[in-house]
Amino acid sequence: YDAALSLVRGLKSLGIKLAEITKVYVTHFHADHITLAQLLAEVASPDLYIGEKELMDIATSFEELAKMYAEEYKRHGAPPDVAEAFLKVHPMARFRKAFEDVWKLDWRPVRDGDALDCGLKAVWTPGHTPGHVVYVADFGVFTGDHVLPKITPNISWYPIPDFNPLKEYLQSLRKVSRATKAFPAHGDEIPDLSTRVAELLSHHERRLAEVLKLLKEPMTTYQIAQRMAWDAGPFEQFDVYNKIFAIGEAYSHLLYLEEQGAVRRIEKDVVYWTR
Repeated sequence: YDAALSLVRGLKSLGIKLAEITKVYVTHFHADHITLAQLLAEVASPDLYIGEKELMDIATSFEELAKMYAEEYKRHGAPPDVAEAFLKVHPMARFRKAFEDVWKLDWRPVRDGDALDCGLKAVWTPGHTPGHVVYVADFGVFTGDHVLPKITPNISWYPIPDFNPLKEYLQSLRKVSRATKAFPAHGDEIPDLSTRVAELLSHHERRLAEVLKLLKEPMTTYQIAQRMAWDAGPFEQFDVYNKIFAIGEAYSHLLYLEEQGAVRRIEKDVVYWTR
């Protein structure tokens, strides 16, 4: 309700009626970015666009996705109650009906480099999701969750073959590093995007160094997540929702280090990591 009201009021301040919207460009398929599309479809019937890769990679049913996550997280040391909580606490579970309704809409693909007739350019920026897209204008970039002003976007493992989320994210950050201003999906306008990009790159460099330092002995992804320093407090004080995100963050950093040859995995009953 709040989001719909804000949208209506924002458009009204620009002299635009909801029914006058003809096209909607979405950055990625997350609940807080896409579920108002159903309302817009009912009121205005606009053309709906989302990143081509996002369309391809989210065709799997929620049940299949949840099972993949639960099995993978258990394989990486997460207790069953944490791993299987994905079925209950993930936004796709909590807002399942909204997701199902939105997914039935007629989505059209946006491709990397597409010049849109509204004056924007689509740029594929994988990392936060595999198909995340930002929209570049002459006056700045609509960054979605790719770059946020105060927090670091969650960069987690996805059940997609050969997808290295942190590697993709760091490369994607550099795609927008020369832009001046950003309009993120959460928080205030970012007046100096290049500085914020540099801060995010530095953050992940420190994170990678932290993970390497923790690996004095073989550990699971879950054990590493438990020991990492989190701005929100100790891992053990997290609710299960945030534990899932923390495990995914730890895993994405380990995958990056593995590709760099800095760590390797030991396959036993669960996966251990060592230097």
